[in-house]
Amino acid sequence: MFKKLAFSVIALVIIIVGLSYTPPLSHLRNFAKWGVHTIHDYKTHPTRLVASGNNPQYWPLDSNFNKGVIPDSLLQIIDSNNTHAFIVIQNGKLLYEKYWDGYTPKTLSGSFSAAKSIISLLIGVAIDEGKIKSLDEPVGNYVAHFKANGWEKLRIRDLLTMSSGSNYVEKDKGYFSLNATAYYGDNEEYMIDQLMPKEPAGVNWEYRSADTQVLGFIVEKAFGKNIAELVSEKFMQPMGAESDALWLLDGNNKHEKAFCCFNGVARDYARFGELVLHDGNWNGKQLVSSKYVNEATTPASYLKDPYENGNPVDFYGFQYWILNHKGMKVSMQNGLFGQYVYIIKDKNAVVVRLGESKITKAIHHFQPENFTYLDAALSLLK
Repeated sequence: MFKKLAFSVIALVIIIVGLSYTPPLSHLRNFAKWGVHTIHDYKTHPTRLVASGNNPQYWPLDSNFNKGVIPDSLLQIIDSNNTHAFIVIQNGKLLYEKYWDGYTPKTLSGSFSAAKSIISLLIGVAIDEGKIKSLDEPVGNYVAHFKANGWEKLRIRDLLTMSSGSNYVEKDKGYFSLNATAYYGDNEEYMIDQLMPKEPAGVNWEYRSADTQVLGFIVEKAFGKNIAELVSEKFMQPMGAESDALWLLDGNNKHEKAFCCFNGVARDYARFGELVLHDGNWNGKQLVSSKYVNEATTPASYLKDPYENGNPVDFYGFQYWILNHKGMKVSMQNGLFGQYVYIIKDKNAVVVRLGESKITKAIHHFQPENFTYLDAALSLLK
């Protein structure tokens, strides 16, 4: 009797372990192995190198570098909000730089969704190079799942503007959600194959990380290269990145998690902001067309915001957020726990904040801390 029970338990364990290597359950195994998500996941998750090219273009120091003083009322909030890096660049020069909690200019930090904007820039390059014919092309031209099942009219533009209308629910934090499968699963293709249309595309804005993952697949198909290789070739090397970066992969080490998961140093995050500040131009070389960059940082106002009475969207473009603050338009990369790259054209400035702040109730889709960081930067800017 005891032997039969023992064999039954062993058989059950073998079956459970075996199932944990199948797509519907692999994310549970990886969650047990990797733990709760943090900005340091590059230390435990599989990654792919995003090479800097070993030809750094160091930021020149402004004559007033670190001479400016952020008001105590603002600095106290920044200090207490688990900020790890805060840098301000104006007129192409480093004006202010401060690190906390052992961080340095060489410390990698995860982007979470701030990486979505980098994927958008790759789409822009694909358009410029003719790899993608048009933003109004059907997604099915690049990803087989979208050739049928009601997806035939879905456009690349709809993915860029978070208006796919899919059944992916960003706020679903359940263990068996598509959200969990996307971040912890072994196979991003499996996750994408679970997507189905919930409503017509191109009508309502709804934040969905799956939209960006599909964009990542389009980029891979269009160029025939992986995302890490492309980001290195198209951006990191020509912009003279100071440090190699890492991009998290799915559990099978096959696809980058395009919707998140770039890991770089603060000064290199700033390069992506500086590129957009100058409409896709880096030191005289057009890395992304100004036409694309301008459209990417312009709100998709033809979309409705279901969270605010169906009002026109005035805060989101092509994977870029747009915040109006004190009469200035601020384009931004925005990631979970406060990973921000602000582009302030009125001041010819870029601001980077990296850290681990807690999620609080948003004001018109923006965490309130954004206003603190912007005011701190504005107190330093000329």
